[in-house]
Amino acid sequence: MQNQSNPHGRFLRSLLSHQKTAQVFFSSVIAENMRNQLDISSIEICRDQFLDDDLDYQLSDILFRVNRSDLMPAFIYLLFQKKGNPEPLMSYLLFRYMERIWEQTINQGMIGHLPLIIPIVLFNGTSQWSVSNQFAELFGKAGGFSSLIPDFQYIASNLNQITKDTLDQSPTLSVGLHVLKAVNESNFQEKLPSILSPLNNCQNNNLTRRFLSNAIEFICAASNITQTDLESIIDETLSVEKNTCLSVYDQLYKQGMVHQAREAIFDVLNTRFASISSDTIETIQAIDEVEIMKILHKQSVTSVDLVEFEEMLEMMLF
Repeated sequence: MQNQSNPHGRFLRSLLSHQKTAQVFFSSVIAENMRNQLDISSIEICRDQFLDDDLDYQLSDILFRVNRSDLMPAFIYLLFQKKGNPEPLMSYLLFRYMERIWEQTINQGMIGHLPLIIPIVLFNGTSQWSVSNQFAELFGKAGGFSSLIPDFQYIASNLNQITKDTLDQSPTLSVGLHVLKAVNESNFQEKLPSILSPLNNCQNNNLTRRFLSNAIEFICAASNITQTDLESIIDETLSVEKNTCLSVYDQLYKQGMVHQAREAIFDVLNTRFASISSDTIETIQAIDEVEIMKILHKQSVTSVDLVEFEEMLEMMLF
């Protein structure tokens, strides 16, 4: 369950839940020699989270499933540190959470080798990551015992160093990461118009409208900008119809109801059927009608199997 006190993590998850956006993001973060051994087009976000409850106010974790080029399954485990100094024991934390991923894989009936996990730490800082990303270095000088110490490296990626070429491929990714970087800065309100401007050329896109809704909700939760000021900035910056922005504000309460219903549906489906396809997850996430969510929640409880539920889901969209 996502901690409601960490809007940064919820917003990043919503941003990367779109498959093409995730593809662009990880193509920038993962080095070419490793990226060439992955089928990035196969990436899918997972609902599983492994973070300790006492850390999820400052950290957020997102798990992705991806195929290697040899068709072997693998995972990308993203840990986001929204602010603060680098955690000296970050490699230990990652080791704990990776072990939980492997344990879950084994309990689900793993056949063959353990899946590869690519650990990535995304952080928001003005300086370089100043702690070692090598797990074995936590043990100091091991001497002749080095062969007994498990070891791995994680990728440390600074939000401020995501390349412009990468961001140009996805306006929503560009705006989303810039909002994450700047939302807690004292001059965020002054920066926001220029941050939002890349959306001007793609507002008729369903992805962009959904992103804008998520971004407004995040900014309201994570910054000191008032709803009135935010509405004014959007009206002046983006050439959208007046009722488009007003409906976002008017529906924030309704979105809270939809969010709760959506989480209830996912909980039932995961409990009853274990695995949900990324297409089904994306479809449910795109629905914003309370009445439809109520019907789907009842269907998630009464369906004989996942196929029956997905058939009803498809019928609800037409």
